[in-house]
Amino acid sequence: MRIVLLVASAKGEMCGVADYTERLAEALQRAGAEARVEFLDQWSWSEFLTVRRKYGRERRTVFHMQYPSLHLGRSISPGFLPLLLPNTFVTLHEFRLFNLLRKLIFLPTALLSRRIIFSNQDEMTLFRSYFPLAARRLAVLPIGNNIARTSTRAGKPAVERLVYFGQISRNKGIEFFLDTVARLRAAAVPVEAEIIGALVEPDATFVDMVKASAERHAIRLRLNMPPEDVSTALSEATLALLPFPDGVSNKRGSALACLDHGVSVLTTHSKLTPQWLSVVTHPVQAPDDAAATITRIAHNDVERILSPEILARELRARDWSEIAKAHLKIYETAT
Repeated sequence: MRIVLLVASAKGEMCGVADYTERLAEALQRAGAEARVEFLDQWSWSEFLTVRRKYGRERRTVFHMQYPSLHLGRSISPGFLPLLLPNTFVTLHEFRLFNLLRKLIFLPTALLSRRIIFSNQDEMTLFRSYFPLAARRLAVLPIGNNIARTSTRAGKPAVERLVYFGQISRNKGIEFFLDTVARLRAAAVPVEAEIIGALVEPDATFVDMVKASAERHAIRLRLNMPPEDVSTALSEATLALLPFPDGVSNKRGSALACLDHGVSVLTTHSKLTPQWLSVVTHPVQAPDDAAATITRIAHNDVERILSPEILARELRARDWSEIAKAHLKIYETAT
């Protein structure tokens, strides 16, 4: 069996779905499968027909589309993939965020694809409400950690190290983090602070604000680092503040990476937060709340690692080797 993973992105571009797709391909290869990624310029009929001409004569080829991705476009062709390619599998990473028209284009997918995969139960349930006839061909597989642990955690440092990890742009919680550090500085709480990620906001006013706040509050900016250096930075951190505006969920790879590196995670909870994440992370609602919780953890008044058995179980399920095995089982039983 050959597995061809399809994603509309250029190799090396900053695209979470493309990064996931590459890591899945690598995990499948380590499991002994023949897997490769086809990076499409865009989602389009012509791109899919090119893929069909390239692989169409190989009867044991599985085509697995990862949707959406960076080069989203407006084409309706992704919904009709099963009419263009045989043995089609689809992972929908953000079905909840699609508008009504984009949701409805997946009717042919719902009727004709071999399996449709989601990263969490809520997304699958929503899809099933639109396309109930597809119920037996839906599956949930968790996302894996995009930052492999290449560094070992040393002993507890003399000073707490607080990090923000993720995209640095508006509506990502960065202002929440900056305000929290400002409160810690005002209260003279001994804590180092770092922002790890990439500045993706094109607005110069926002970028200048982040840089000025970082300088004013002694926050180290660590931008555009390779994964190995990110792993080292997370291994040196003791606390992570990840204040997602819509709450932490199974799709938040930055939270998963921090937890996998042994970092105590403070984050926002919402109706999107699954049970396991609600019990292994410290809930915060505002900068004052976050600063108070950080202070209590630093004074050992609060447990650092919550529900360690649940955390270990959920991290095992999100190991790439387990995710690859689950994919292979789906491919083998559905073709």
